[in-house]
Amino acid sequence: MKGICPDRAPRTIGPYVHAVVHGGLVFTTACIPLDPATMKIVEGSPEDQLRRIFDNLKVILEESGTSLDRVIKQTVYLTDFDHFEAFNKISAEYLGDHKPARATIRVLELPKQAPMGLDVVAALP
Repeated sequence: MKGICPDRAPRTIGPYVHAVVHGGLVFTTACIPLDPATMKIVEGSPEDQLRRIFDNLKVILEESGTSLDRVIKQTVYLTDFDHFEAFNKISAEYLGDHKPARATIRVLELPKQAPMGLDVVAALP
């Protein structure tokens, strides 16, 4: 197993890594919409926050040796299901025609009062 902690991604806020590479797969930690420069939740619309999540995940996956188009499974965490359609829109923006399996879970709370989070499993090339 190999832990991944890219410098271009927000620092983790606990004793864990951004991703683990094992057996031809990459397993990421749930990303919340943190700005890597400020370590604060980005302000703006749910779409803006989701773009930050996908941008952070893109960095983590690239550092792990893979990319968004190799995502097999997404787990989406929403504190408000009104953001469900925004997630669908931004996911399509970043993934195009690629459609991974997905679970969407409504949660009471996320770290740093984030409104949403996303973790993925991706295949290595």
